[in-house]
Amino acid sequence: MNAAFASGVSGFASATALMNRAADRVTSVRGLTIPDPLSRAVNTPGASAGNSPLPPAASGRATPSPDFAMAAVEMIQAKHMAAASGAIVRAADDMVGALLDIKA
Repeated sequence: MNAAFASGVSGFASATALMNRAADRVTSVRGLTIPDPLSRAVNTPGASAGNSPLPPAASGRATPSPDFAMAAVEMIQAKHMAAASGAIVRAADDMVGALLDIKA
């Protein structure tokens, strides 16, 4: 039963590390934000687009980079890993409780 607790705690630590790596990846992404209003000129034909380093996509938003997409996937994986690890710890706790009830 101690092994079950250790497994749950280890899984939760792994999920935390994965979430931290994904969060670091998100904070390091550059040029992914919506262009600021000053970089876009009035939407009239022939108007200058300003000095925007990244032209917006057709929807008016910058397209996500693969690093950002992978970070989002890793965050979802970390969430599920943490939930599964919590379930393992709860199951181990229930087993210890049942064993104590039987012994008492």
